[in-house]
Amino acid sequence: MSMGNMPRPKPDSPRRVRNGIRLRRKEGLENLGWPARDWATRLPINDDPESLRLALEYGKSGQAVNFEVESGRITSKVQCIAPKPHEVLIEFPGLNDTSWKRVLEQAAAGAIYSAKLLSGEFPEIVSEPFEAAGHPLIPSNEEVRTSCNCGDHSPQSPCRHVVLVSIILMERLEETPELALLLRGRSGNLFRDELQEARMLTTRGVSQAHTNPDVVQLSSPVTSIESRLNDFWRPGASLQDFRNGSLPDHIPHALLRRLGASPLEGRFPITGLLASIYDTVADEARRITETAEEDESNATEHPDD
Repeated sequence: MSMGNMPRPKPDSPRRVRNGIRLRRKEGLENLGWPARDWATRLPINDDPESLRLALEYGKSGQAVNFEVESGRITSKVQCIAPKPHEVLIEFPGLNDTSWKRVLEQAAAGAIYSAKLLSGEFPEIVSEPFEAAGHPLIPSNEEVRTSCNCGDHSPQSPCRHVVLVSIILMERLEETPELALLLRGRSGNLFRDELQEARMLTTRGVSQAHTNPDVVQLSSPVTSIESRLNDFWRPGASLQDFRNGSLPDHIPHALLRRLGASPLEGRFPITGLLASIYDTVADEARRITETAEEDESNATEHPDD
């Protein structure tokens, strides 16, 4: 057999990828923030040390061709030694409209959630209404499934390609924590808008704070001023003659509703942000007042303690 007809040996290193996705982290995944920290426990990142080592090497050289996120699934292609890149799939259940409605109902009951989201934050407490609704924001270990067409992957022994895609997901979640919402079926902007609407409905926001008081109906017709000159300095009807109508319940956010949408442009609606801030301040004021009253009551009941 001539040298020209001999098969080419397989390369020892993966094929280069133009404009591949490179990892920012040079080492492991220590000190991850939420929600990346919780997601990392759902994926086989640290199950096999050799796969992790190779995945980090692949990540440094940018072997991931693409990375796509949608509700309930993550897809990616990773170029290895083979001519064609391997296809990686991470699947988990998304939340349906009924589940999202329950989550929004729970979130709308607390001002802190909309206040944080509308101010651009995404702290861990955002997961609380999901837990309360029975639909956790982060799926369980049993719900997350991984696969790769390389032939070397299994749940007990993950391949380097699945580990690499998992690490890319962790970095994306660190950069944009709201991605956790999209993984379950809602973009951050859509969830904020829906939460703000649900919050307004929960707090009964209307366009007028108090209704106009009823007009007092006099028992006798009003006479001319000239005919009452002699009675000018005399007291008129007593207070008991006036109707004492009780004021209607105060409606939250009434002034903001009356003012309407703000002309200021920005990422977040200023009216909704102010409404959430007012609610947060009011809730905290009530908490402080109740705590002070409870402490005073305890001091009165136990003066010698």
